[in-house]
Amino acid sequence: MPLPLFSRIRLHSNRFTQAHERIVNYIKDHVQEVIHLPINELAERCQVGDATVIRFYRLLGYENYHTFQIAMAKELIEDDVQPIYEEVENHDLFPDVTRKVIASTVQGITDLAGQISPAAIQDITVHLRAASVIHVIGHGASGIVAQDVMHKLMRLGLRINAYTDSHLMTIAASIAQPEEVFFAISHSGETTDILRTLELAKNQGCYTCAMTSYSESNITRLVPAYLLTCTRDTKMRSDTMISRIVQLVVVDILYVMLALQIGEAASERVTQSRLALKQYRDVNR
Repeated sequence: MPLPLFSRIRLHSNRFTQAHERIVNYIKDHVQEVIHLPINELAERCQVGDATVIRFYRLLGYENYHTFQIAMAKELIEDDVQPIYEEVENHDLFPDVTRKVIASTVQGITDLAGQISPAAIQDITVHLRAASVIHVIGHGASGIVAQDVMHKLMRLGLRINAYTDSHLMTIAASIAQPEEVFFAISHSGETTDILRTLELAKNQGCYTCAMTSYSESNITRLVPAYLLTCTRDTKMRSDTMISRIVQLVVVDILYVMLALQIGEAASERVTQSRLALKQYRDVNR
């Protein structure tokens, strides 16, 4: 499924110039007009040159201005049918807040279909399954996702560690063996400690991969395979809030793909872990 225009804008937003930002802001405020504007008039209204508009839509993956306008019109039509990413306003009551938060989250998950590369999923799952040890690394909210990766893949019988401490992940990478894998979770793709750890792991001959929200980030240039979790921020919710939920969905996709590859042994291991955890439940309550 093709990635929607505004999701593409979000994916590349960390690399936009000030001129690109002017184009984005104008499109957001005048989208119904822009779908009818010739390229020279759009450039004039955004106070940029025609060449800047051309570089902008090519950066987003559109071959020409016509396909760019078609993508804009398509998103506008879909938004008219089913509004997405509605802003939560100060006067909104609980039902409106609930509906808008759920809608923006659902849309973020839906957009995954056009973002995740099947080739990347295949490459990453193959290496995760074959690894002698998997090291998942992440800071802050990404560290929480890293813990979830460890929790799920451990149940499949894979040897895995999760690190949220810079010193520990650095030590692990510096002494790693080539058959080990380092999987980084980084919303921005620019966290210095995460990048340094991946570089150390690569120097040790390890396979590295990542999950991030920006296709044009330093982490995507560093690893051979990565998974995108682009989301759009709203007034009351930052993109990092929605992206954390989307990242957890991607973790579930990886988990299921690995379980299918492992086969019956995966089901047996999951059952064993469930039985082992039963002792911590008070059945009399």
